Amino acid sequence: MSVNKYYTTVGAIYDFLVEMHRKTGRCYSFPEALDGLRVAKGLSATPPPAPPFYSTIDIDSFEKFIRGMCIYADPILPQAHTYMQDPTIEEQGIFPPGKDVFCILNMPYMVETPHSHQFFELTHVLKGNCTFLFEGETATLTAGDFCIVSPEAKHSLPLEPGCLALSIMVRRSTFDSMFDNLLTQKDLLSIFFRNSLYEPRRANYILLKTGNDPLIFQTLQNLAYECNMTDRYSNECASSLLNLYLSRSLRAANDAVTFYHFEGYSDRDFDFTLVLQYIQQNYRTVTLSTLAKTFHFSETYLSKLIRKNLNQSFTDVLRTLKMNHAMEFLMNTSLKVSEIADAVGYDSVDHFSRTFRKVYGSSPQEYKKQHQNRGTPAKEERL
Repeated sequence: MSVNKYYTTVGAIYDFLVEMHRKTGRCYSFPEALDGLRVAKGLSATPPPAPPFYSTIDIDSFEKFIRGMCIYADPILPQAHTYMQDPTIEEQGIFPPGKDVFCILNMPYMVETPHSHQFFELTHVLKGNCTFLFEGETATLTAGDFCIVSPEAKHSLPLEPGCLALSIMVRRSTFDSMFDNLLTQKDLLSIFFRNSLYEPRRANYILLKTGNDPLIFQTLQNLAYECNMTDRYSNECASSLLNLYLSRSLRAANDAVTFYHFEGYSDRDFDFTLVLQYIQQNYRTVTLSTLAKTFHFSETYLSKLIRKNLNQSFTDVLRTLKMNHAMEFLMNTSLKVSEIADAVGYDSVDHFSRTFRKVYGSSPQEYKKQHQNRGTPAKEERL
């Protein structure tokens, strides 16, 4: 029994959606658009040739390249008649064989029905504005915005021609290992990234404003190119470029980061990242009392807020920050223990040494000597 193999290009689907909306005013789901192309004899039994790629091209040329990328339709077509009843996309229903990372252009005139999927979706707006629908709320994304949507979250991104937005689909297992390696344990924003994305039964997204950084755009071009290649090195290259893309996006966004909380706080407009940044910058001297006064919360409420988002008490968070910074001083400077104690906010050297021994199992002097002799970096305490 022969097995059908159907292929098309991103541009063919895009043009089908535009044309059908012009003729009928109807919006389609992605599987329905593919099935419409199949009925119209618009699918091919052989993959289209890879579009030509030139590094450091402009946005319009990059859009032409993306339009020429191949879409393997077979895993997606079966959802054409069930998508509207169950708009859930599984990994095997979108990823080409052997791919952990997959890029696709967001399409105009698609149904606004929120969908969810088992994998991570990273959307980068390159040109224009678009509306992002998430768990019943609406946000506007503009050029340079980069959004990470967690698995199982209900969302959609309806847009019209004139907006260019590229989505990067990443298998959950691939994203887990890659993103975790990017996050340093001593950075509270990193901890919140992790908890925000992986908290059970909580739908979340993270929005970074990268400011149309040219290095990010260049990395995105190369990532899309590798996603379209089919040789045995392409998947590894795409994963490596994704890691670079994430790193550059985090660096470019700096403090321009927004977190969404589906379960929310009592004050839905409060941005918890401000608390994280304040603690990070003032960890040597900050107290729960001064923190509460700064943000006009009661100490009791603030304690609950910190534990909810970081899974630790305020005291434990401070200790972890101080110990991780102390470890860096021990490994990378010639400062005396008394000087390190003062540098990380301890008034008493004895108190610092006792805390350090409790965390790492040895005195600061012993720890420094042991790890320097081994020539290996110390292991940071995890939050």
